[in-house]
Amino acid sequence: MSAPVATFTPEAILNRLRGEGLRITASRRKILEVLFQAGKPLSLQEIQDLALVRRKGPDYATVFRMMTLLESMHLAHKVNLQRPCSYYELHDPKKHYDHIVCTRCGKVVVIDIPCPLGATEDHIAKHYGFSALTHSLEFFGTCPQCGPKDASIPARTKALSAKKNF
Repeated sequence: MSAPVATFTPEAILNRLRGEGLRITASRRKILEVLFQAGKPLSLQEIQDLALVRRKGPDYATVFRMMTLLESMHLAHKVNLQRPCSYYELHDPKKHYDHIVCTRCGKVVVIDIPCPLGATEDHIAKHYGFSALTHSLEFFGTCPQCGPKDASIPARTKALSAKKNF
């Protein structure tokens, strides 16, 4: 395979696909457009739904093949959201992708701070003799919009309820 894309843009990825001898179809263009606009991991079904234009667009198999291709070229990767289907996002080699996932509404936020595990990753790679080590880190919790389950109950009432239950 050819070298990584110099700039991470849809056109740069399309040029890389061309360099691999692949045709640039309207479906491939639309899938890339959807992925670049998403800003979060998407399921194959979400990619297909968002790529539909006037009821025309890639079928599910095309989306699957495209994501498998992008993953094999290290331009996309799967994200573990602890859901029954796979989720994908583009993978700019100059960036790192960790996530926070709301366990109530399913909102996914890409963590936009330097990864706290960089030094640990280096240590693990050296200790076990691995090279080109990467990781995926997802945190799970409740987002501010969903809030605590019983936030509407005053703290004093909660304490009294707890005493009555004993």
